[in-house]
Amino acid sequence: MTKIEVLRKKGRIVKYKATGHSEYGEYGSDIVCAALSTALQMPLAGFQDVLDIYPKFEINSDGFISVSIDGMELKGREREVHALLESMVVVLKGLAEEYPKNIKLVEKEEN
Repeated sequence: MTKIEVLRKKGRIVKYKATGHSEYGEYGSDIVCAALSTALQMPLAGFQDVLDIYPKFEINSDGFISVSIDGMELKGREREVHALLESMVVVLKGLAEEYPKNIKLVEKEEN
């Protein structure tokens, strides 16, 4: 199962991470894992390649990704960053609803 945690401060997403494999299909041909990977990496690509913002991140082949914009200067692009992250969460919620045995999505609010 893939566990995804989304951390918010004052309602805004500041960090997200995912661990584990979805175990829906065979390694290398798992459509749920592929969909999750795409959804989780899309904001990171948008930050770097479109907005020229470089958050702290870590990705490995064991099903782990962690991305943090906590405390970063967003160069006046807060609206775009927020749109990318909230769009990711919309996709993740849909996947978690469709594949509840394979995905656990947890959203937390930090003070």
